[in-house]
Amino acid sequence: MTIRFLEFTVGDKFLTLVGKKRAVWIPADVYKKFGPYVIVMAKKESFWRTLFRPKN
Repeated sequence: MTIRFLEFTVGDKFLTLVGKKRAVWIPADVYKKFGPYVIVMAKKESFWRTLFRPKN
């Protein structure tokens, strides 16, 4: 299974300056549905949710 992460955006760079990290989710049960030869795109947490969440 190959997991592809999205590229950094301007929002990601701003969040790193503020000192916050975005959560990344990998879809569940992809390996069971499609087998070992699948390419999956990870999903990022919303910019606004990350911005207003506490640092730690």
